Amino acid sequence: MTRAIAAPPRLALFGGLPARKKPFAGPSVFDGAERKNVLEVLNDRALSRFMGSPSADIERQLSMTSAEAVDYNPQHFMFIGGRKVRALEAEFAKRFGARYAIAVNSATSGLMTALGACRLGPGDEVITTCLSFNATAVSILAFSSIPVFVDIHPESLCMDPEDIRRKITPRTKAILVVHLLGRAADMDAINKIAAEHELQVIEDCSQSPGTVYKGTPVGSIAPIGVFSLQDTKNIVAGEGGVIVTSDESLARRCRLIRNHGESIPGPDATPEELCNIVGFNFRMTELTAAVALAQIKKLSRNNQQRNVNARYLAQRLAKLPYLRIAEGFASDGNVCHVLAMTYDAKTSGVSRDAVLAAIRAEGIPVGGGYPRLMPENPMFTKKIAFGMDGWPWSGFPHGRAMRYRREDYPVAASLIYEKFIWFYHVNAPNTPKDMEDAANAFKKVFSNLDALKGYAPTGPKVYKW
Repeated sequence: MTRAIAAPPRLALFGGLPARKKPFAGPSVFDGAERKNVLEVLNDRALSRFMGSPSADIERQLSMTSAEAVDYNPQHFMFIGGRKVRALEAEFAKRFGARYAIAVNSATSGLMTALGACRLGPGDEVITTCLSFNATAVSILAFSSIPVFVDIHPESLCMDPEDIRRKITPRTKAILVVHLLGRAADMDAINKIAAEHELQVIEDCSQSPGTVYKGTPVGSIAPIGVFSLQDTKNIVAGEGGVIVTSDESLARRCRLIRNHGESIPGPDATPEELCNIVGFNFRMTELTAAVALAQIKKLSRNNQQRNVNARYLAQRLAKLPYLRIAEGFASDGNVCHVLAMTYDAKTSGVSRDAVLAAIRAEGIPVGGGYPRLMPENPMFTKKIAFGMDGWPWSGFPHGRAMRYRREDYPVAASLIYEKFIWFYHVNAPNTPKDMEDAANAFKKVFSNLDALKGYAPTGPKVYKW
């Protein structure tokens, strides 16, 4: 007698019971330390202690290391901020092997500050990845520089060094590296290219605090790096960012750009001293610093849980057909920020977006990555940023047409529009038990792929240019 093979459970997308009903936890892992720090700020009524005007010791404040600044001068207001801000900066500098850390109100303003401190200006080209959050590219526009996008390497998901070489022109002045999803970019190759062409290198480490490249923390490999404290990141403070550097000149300029720097130079200041020191207010509040100060002390423990969860889920999904997880996502020093997988829709006969819809219906938060490549934002395709006349692109004669076309980024375009499946919640306090629910949902969907054939989900528009 032949035993009947049980049909796979009905997909939640078509009325079945979901694999998980409980939401996954976000990355905010708080305890008494955050409360203690915040109450200290509230009890002291010290919501901000920045002063935007010069004082007799201003040059000392601009040049001292973050370790020296912690207990410097008990005065109420300082150009470099209050006690919690300075304590956070000292912790960041120590944690990432830098002499200086400069806290700002977001990683976006941190990138703008770092690029400004490197004296980038109108018409200068800055090479960066085509695959990141918009802030990476938009920060380049702050001082009227021009973003030039490169494709990614299919394994690291970070900038392809060979495409960097192809995109260099006489106007290229810097490379803005992004360590995406906790994976380190190929910094040896990138630094070699930068040295050959006398280019500056800035690291965007928003998704990678704690990732180590060949023994060195990312953010400390190039002369200047930027981290994020936004609510979805590894160090959570709601908003905020921190710049790290061991270069005293860069630190001084960052401190000025952060805090109404134009009020500091005297009438004899040189053009070099004045360059890019304009009136921004990128200051961090004491409340934000209080939360972040407690959070950074949990970074190693929380990062470890990310990798434990990511490895567990990857192991449980390893034998699913049509699904692949790139190596190195939680090894070789990488810290998994988001677990990125690739799905072979052409072989399976079911679209990636149909699979995403089915997994989401099972209660598992997945996505296809960013909704579009950065260069496909209308700001870049239409070259409209500041005013109506196409500034900054219209202001400078380029030796080549500055075009942003999908076909220039074939690897990233294929991944983001056809193949990527990102699982977002490998973060603590989620555990392998939560990952088991995710694994069960994936298995349920992949055992029901035939039911998804021809299914066309409605959802976010795929942008075509």
